[in-house]
Amino acid sequence: MRARRSLWWTFVAIAVVLLLWGWFVLGFLAEPSAVGRMRTALVAIGIGSIVIGLAGGLVGVWMLIVRRT
Repeated sequence: MRARRSLWWTFVAIAVVLLLWGWFVLGFLAEPSAVGRMRTALVAIGIGSIVIGLAGGLVGVWMLIVRRT
């Protein structure tokens, strides 16, 4: 697989941003107003961002490893 060097850096950078965003959003679960549908939305956005961030980070690292071998 041939990809530009900046492509995997982009995946890793976006992954870090999504992980931080997910962590930030999940921090609002302790608020008293996070009940019902709002809590469900916070959990979905937070967990979804973390999962997508992890997947993007793994793709970026995989692209780096494949490129080096």
